[in-house]
Amino acid sequence: MSLQHGILGFLNYGPCSGYELAKAFHSSVQFFWPAQTSQIYLTLGKLESVGLVTHETVIQTGKPNKNVYSILPAGREELLRWLSEQGRPTDGYKSEFLMKVFFAENLPPQQAIALLRAYADECRAWLRGMDSVPQSIEEYGHLTDASAPVYWTFTAQFGRAYAQMCIVWAEDCIKKLEATG
Repeated sequence: MSLQHGILGFLNYGPCSGYELAKAFHSSVQFFWPAQTSQIYLTLGKLESVGLVTHETVIQTGKPNKNVYSILPAGREELLRWLSEQGRPTDGYKSEFLMKVFFAENLPPQQAIALLRAYADECRAWLRGMDSVPQSIEEYGHLTDASAPVYWTFTAQFGRAYAQMCIVWAEDCIKKLEATG
């Protein structure tokens, strides 16, 4: 997946400003596809230059004017083409953390344990952050087709299960290192 397809997906629900897109990413798909606001604006420009989206400038009093983007028919075709492709479960997965774990035999065992503990703590914080996702689904669900929140919930369930699995995995690694130490 690329950021452009995520943007097209959100714009398929309705017109949005770059700020609104950033907010949508943060409140819904952040746990599996984080996007910085600057990346979103850059990608919107690229999508517009190839004719997949367009924008209308909204004049605002007392605030800067804002650009509201809409998906074009070619953008919807691209979104549907991408959705139809069979993806692999591990497409593009990269983890700097797992690379560190792979080479952690170069660290003193206590430092490797500390690395894993910090990871488990970050996963717990991530899991707590997921507590607000059902509220976001409810809040935004009324803005779209009734079936969309069902699919959003699927990804939220995956995120929770993944975070829980990461915590269990890290704790298991810590136990094994402590047993050998």
